[in-house]
Amino acid sequence: MKIGMLTSVGEKCGIASYTRALMEALNEIDVVSIEVVPITPGRQPIEHYREQADILNSEDIDVVHIQHEYSFWGSVLPKRWGYWELRYLLKKPIVLTAHTTYDLADLLHLKTEKSPIKRIAKKLLLRREAYRDSIEIAPFVTAMTIVHTAAARNELISRGAKPNFVTVIPSGTPSPLKSIDGGAGFRKKYNLTSRRTVTIFGYVTYNKGYEPTFDILAALPSDVVLVIAGGARTPDMEPYVSKLQEMIAAKDLAERVVITGYLSDNEVADAMEASDIVLVPHTEAGNSYSVSFPLAYGRPVLASNLACFDEIAQRVDCIQLFEASNPDDYLLKLQALLQDEGRREKLSTNALKYAARFSWPKVAKSTVDVYRSAIEIYSAGHHPHCRVL
Repeated sequence: MKIGMLTSVGEKCGIASYTRALMEALNEIDVVSIEVVPITPGRQPIEHYREQADILNSEDIDVVHIQHEYSFWGSVLPKRWGYWELRYLLKKPIVLTAHTTYDLADLLHLKTEKSPIKRIAKKLLLRREAYRDSIEIAPFVTAMTIVHTAAARNELISRGAKPNFVTVIPSGTPSPLKSIDGGAGFRKKYNLTSRRTVTIFGYVTYNKGYEPTFDILAALPSDVVLVIAGGARTPDMEPYVSKLQEMIAAKDLAERVVITGYLSDNEVADAMEASDIVLVPHTEAGNSYSVSFPLAYGRPVLASNLACFDEIAQRVDCIQLFEASNPDDYLLKLQALLQDEGRREKLSTNALKYAARFSWPKVAKSTVDVYRSAIEIYSAGHHPHCRVL
């Protein structure tokens, strides 16, 4: 079986990291070979999509696997999204991993739109049924779709996807690298020795809950330090990092917050080993490597009770949850976890159990099952058809 893998490939991209880990595991399965077709983010000229389609439609390709995230094909505004220009050219069985399943209102950032004129224009766009269909559901019903959570599956089914065409396969947990000194060098570098470290891991993004964490930090014991273990993924996020630094200064938290900037894989291992608790106070998420890494390293995790994190906690008791958008509950749960060594040890033990249960080799095997189903369904002539107007 040969897979045409359409994916982002940048070093500083969570989906690219996800796909690399998946492909490494797939390559260990004898029946699978892979041809990578890189996604160039943003809408591209039609000639670009024709070149990609020529490769993906090659006779030796059995199934095309698309790693889907809306921004890969440009803006979702009308006539600015390139996904369908490529999709209509593909003739092979399609498997699509939906890394985000946001509705159109969220994709347009309607709730936070401050311009009255733009807000009215966006509301008018939401009334265009065919346009909404082309964004919210058609990409997923014209493929065998993989999602990472039951909540995402239910969302797609509620929009019209057939249940037997949507499969839940949780993200795999990575194989951890060994820190050569148990994180001691990391602690020394950032003046964390003899201090308790709570860490928010990953590239700096708007949804990771830094602001509510700043708000509760002053109420925590003075030896507790927040480490933001990551930096801006792209230049357009640098202003947000600067804004966070300004907030830190304004709240007089300079001695209690560290922003590391980009970390290499070895530095991630050091950061994980140096963390007493990993925080995942996301304000929105459908899935996150910010959880996968600490679980792989057996760290205690405190996360907001968004559906994707709640599902992990239901599978294995490896995450302590707090009520999202409730700073009082966030503070109480973090204080309790800092004081309860037994609970932290239990979360650590169970994190490693979760990592073993959802290792990349197991995720790869489940993915191959979806490939086989897609090939069988398409060969029988029962595949989903494009229905975009």
